[in-house]
Amino acid sequence: MKKSPRKTILAMSIFVASILLSSCTSSIKSESNPNKIRTEKKVNFKPATEEDIFLYRQIGISYLCMARQIEVEFPKAITLAAKNYSLLVSSRHGGLIKELGKQKIPEKNIYNGAILQILEGALKNCPEMVPEEDKKKFLKTVEQLNQKK
Repeated sequence: MKKSPRKTILAMSIFVASILLSSCTSSIKSESNPNKIRTEKKVNFKPATEEDIFLYRQIGISYLCMARQIEVEFPKAITLAAKNYSLLVSSRHGGLIKELGKQKIPEKNIYNGAILQILEGALKNCPEMVPEEDKKKFLKTVEQLNQKK
């Protein structure tokens, strides 16, 4: 007797969903106990490599360009893209960037750097999605940074 592929797919979907839901409810229950003492485990962060930074930058650029295509306001789109970038560097790498040595970079500095990197990429990949005023601010900022070198 041959089983229908739809039934197999449905059964697999239900099975996977039940596993996901059971893991969600168990984590909710354990976190809802206010008397439970949390132990912080020490994490040895691995500094972000050039490849990591390139990936986070590309994610930010893609997000900005796609968000603008669906008419998300530019300030919101760039803010979310840069916050996502800085969160990745902070949470996955502890604010460490291989090129910059062992010094932890504050999240605010990572965020500001992300804004510049994402804007630069957006100007190359989807320039029509960046408002003129922001293009001018970016160019002025880059000029100022180059003068400080």
